[in-house]
Amino acid sequence: MSQTTSPSIISSFLRWLRLKNYQYEVTVALYMLTPTEKFIFNTLLLLITSMLLTAAYVYLPNHVATISKRIWYYWAGDSFTDPPFANVTAAVTAAVASTTGKSVLSATQQKGYDGLMETVKNVAEAATAAAGRAVGEL
Repeated sequence: MSQTTSPSIISSFLRWLRLKNYQYEVTVALYMLTPTEKFIFNTLLLLITSMLLTAAYVYLPNHVATISKRIWYYWAGDSFTDPPFANVTAAVTAAVASTTGKSVLSATQQKGYDGLMETVKNVAEAATAAAGRAVGEL
């Protein structure tokens, strides 16, 4: 009984690569082209694919953010509020500051926050007063 040796991992891998190359050439019909035409086709394919991948890497995150803001605008109707979970870090720092009693915001940030909250309170009071006058006129 003769014992057959199994092919090495490297030769098996090379055989698999040759099979994949053959499948690629047959699927795309490159087997009909001359070596120069194959080189030109493969170069153009590689160039276009790399350009598309680079464009997706560079521009897709900003595009997704823009689209999500538009979806939020159409859903919530307010373009001035951030979508949920957009400023999670700000909410976490505010929660930490409220529970620990220490301000994790800088003085400038705290002053801006206080000014914003004061403006919101004033606008709410003015709207409430205007609504009260409108109801009183009815």
